[in-house]
Amino acid sequence: MVDIETLGLEPGSAILSIGAVEFTADGLGDEFHREISLKSCQAAGLEIDAGTLEWWLSQDDAVTGVLAGGGELGPVLNAFYNWYPDGAEVWANSPSFDCRHLEAAFDAVGMTEPWEYYDERDVRTLKSLPIAANVEMDGNEHDALDDAKHQARFAAATLRNLDHATSTEVLQD
Repeated sequence: MVDIETLGLEPGSAILSIGAVEFTADGLGDEFHREISLKSCQAAGLEIDAGTLEWWLSQDDAVTGVLAGGGELGPVLNAFYNWYPDGAEVWANSPSFDCRHLEAAFDAVGMTEPWEYYDERDVRTLKSLPIAANVEMDGNEHDALDDAKHQARFAAATLRNLDHATSTEVLQD
């Protein structure tokens, strides 16, 4: 599961942080979390949207610290690439947001993302299912790792519900 925080809604926007966690139906695994320097994002050609920056400045102090500091974009993306499990599916609340932004950032530093387009999975699709789990948020919203962990717990629980419902239907047929 991957979640990012950005300074814009369009691919090519500066990325503030990347949070990711491996997960299975049994629970969470290895984690990745890095904050990224805005200067390094701008140096790579990523843009900052003023409206999004204003929105960030209106958030709780618990999450606005992501606006300052962080590592250089290239090394952070390299670390993420090396952390990412070979051949793994990439889950996101919206791959059309998180994956596209990450792909643009990888491209900006001359790298390729560590997943294939056909490995992208969408948490929002699971949310629309009648058997979607109700998982309470643990941590801070708009903290990339906390959001990734929450989404992973939700996806795992919903997939367990789906597996149980499918098994029950097969037994009844």
